[in-house]
Amino acid sequence: MLTHFNDHSLLLHAFEKSPIGVAFLSCDGSLFKVNPSFCKMLGYSESELINLGVPSVTHPEDLEADQELWRQVAQGERDGYQLEKRYIHKYGAVVWGLLHVTIVKNQQGVNANSILISQVVDITEQKKKEEEFKRIEELHNLISEHSQDVILRLTPDGIITYVSPAIRNQLGYEPDELIGTFAYDYWHQEDLKSNWLKYGYYENSDSRIFVYRVRHKNGHYIWQEAHSKRIRNAAGAIQHVISMGRDITERIQSEELIRRSEKLSLVGELAAGIAHEIRNPLTSLRGFMQLYVKEDIEGIKKLRNEVMISEIDRINEIVSELLVLAKPSTEASELRDVAHELNHVTRLFEGQANLYNVQINKELDVNLPLIQCQRSINQVFINVLKNAIESMPKGGQVTIEAKQKNDEIHIRIHDTGHGIPQSEISKIGNPFFTTKETGTGLGLMVSMRIIQNHKGTIRIESEVGKGTTVEVILPIVSGIL
Repeated sequence: MLTHFNDHSLLLHAFEKSPIGVAFLSCDGSLFKVNPSFCKMLGYSESELINLGVPSVTHPEDLEADQELWRQVAQGERDGYQLEKRYIHKYGAVVWGLLHVTIVKNQQGVNANSILISQVVDITEQKKKEEEFKRIEELHNLISEHSQDVILRLTPDGIITYVSPAIRNQLGYEPDELIGTFAYDYWHQEDLKSNWLKYGYYENSDSRIFVYRVRHKNGHYIWQEAHSKRIRNAAGAIQHVISMGRDITERIQSEELIRRSEKLSLVGELAAGIAHEIRNPLTSLRGFMQLYVKEDIEGIKKLRNEVMISEIDRINEIVSELLVLAKPSTEASELRDVAHELNHVTRLFEGQANLYNVQINKELDVNLPLIQCQRSINQVFINVLKNAIESMPKGGQVTIEAKQKNDEIHIRIHDTGHGIPQSEISKIGNPFFTTKETGTGLGLMVSMRIIQNHKGTIRIESEVGKGTTVEVILPIVSGIL
């Protein structure tokens, strides 16, 4: 088939038709033959390129490295080299080329008559793609490093393959600790029903927003809102899932506070009407009962009537608590010593504590600052301490702590009582909810209203069999409305 071609014409044909640029050069670097592909790549004719020379069409920043490698080949120090370099097109554009240089040796080795062959592959588009990919990667790293939201990449079955550094601040983990683990192992059990990977596999939508609780490294749960999206390949198969999660714990707590405030307002309106209807006849009944007791000279009847007065006073006490719910206190606030107030409340309960065989321990920081508050703040401590003692009918310990943290006073009252089930903690403070047989549920409700009026926070943690901790956080300057 090749009989009509001699070696010279075959090589010349390959040179002319090669899709990559080819040039022949002497050892001094001067061009003497350039193929059409090389001319097309740089926009010059063959004669223009031969007259200009390689240095004139080489990007200045790549010239020194190219010339040093060329010198080493021309002097026989190496047989060739490969280099990515930039060329300058006739009209000023930058053209990237993958340059491969080899030297043709004769029997005398490398000398002034040796020929060097340059082959250049145009990689401009490839370099543009690499630069674009690099730019996208840098942007991705910038977002991942500085975003407050946690970014996760998951396999289709939920294994974590990437997690952004924001995980440190949000959940306390190092990113490497989560790689290779199952994402839903960190979800609260009650929220697993919204597991998209397991239960939503056949959904048409590839994008979903979830609100769920996720476990912090310290063991507690935070609320997270995540926007997750399935990423598919060209065939439509799910390659991975990208998820961005935001801590919304404060938002959830604020919404719960609003709901609870709305309930309190409703109960307050109801309580006001009930309290006023009950209080008037109670006042008359108690007055006549007192007169009746004074006229009674028999001890048994007197004792019975005193019990009746006591029960009327108990009803009156409940009515007073209802009125507190109905109308916030208008009492003026003043500077008060928290340690003094806690010591005063403790003394009030010494008798009851002895009766229940309960020991009260106090750990109050010295030099606690005064706080701006109303006298009603004592009612909070009374209600909490009373509940703590009554939760230990067989004895136990109550620890009262008070510490300053930044611009707040943190007061913690911990008991070793029977505790409260987790399912019931969220109900505490709801109208007429109580865990005590004889309770009304109004004590903590009133306490929460008082703390709310002081721009403070009340938190309750409990574990059945280990006890309950109530933490009251009050600003040093509360700005009471």
